Amino acid sequence: MIQPVKMYTVVCDNCGENIGASQDYSCWADDSYAEENAIESDWEKINGKHYCPACFKRNDKDELVIIKKSAV
Repeated sequence: MIQPVKMYTVVCDNCGENIGASQDYSCWADDSYAEENAIESDWEKINGKHYCPACFKRNDKDELVIIKKSAV
């Protein structure tokens, strides 16, 4: 029997990049595992939003600066 299951991934709130596109796994059974994987892969979470490494940089004061992009 085939049944659907609920899985989780992290998508960049700036450009729409899916963390699963560049990982061994495309989704995880628990949302906290998906987020943990993103953070370990240099993604950032700010005010409940997730940003891939291509969408932010740090300024001279080590503050995060979001590089504005249109979501795909």
